[in-house]
Amino acid sequence: MSVLRTAKTTKNRGKQFWSCPRYKGGGENAGCNFFRWWSDFGTQESASCELLETNDDRLMKTVENERDNNAVAVHKAVTTLEKWIKILVGVVFILCVINMIAVAMLMGRA
Repeated sequence: MSVLRTAKTTKNRGKQFWSCPRYKGGGENAGCNFFRWWSDFGTQESASCELLETNDDRLMKTVENERDNNAVAVHKAVTTLEKWIKILVGVVFILCVINMIAVAMLMGRA
């Protein structure tokens, strides 16, 4: 079973968190060192350490999947942009060649 505690540190004074009843106990009775901010769960009900750890594992897997999906999307976007840059470089090159031909033709008439 986890317990709801209130932080007493300068940085987080008054902020509530869930922890193992023997959190930071030290020695053989140290507990599981489970710790989660209350705001991360948005619930005021006590829950077992195992349940909270399971939820944490699920959340981590969800975050990892989202990160992987985002990485794939970014890779696709970069690949698409690289293709467009190559096309634009080709267009600029062709325009430069056409411009040089036009200038040469004008110089020949002068």
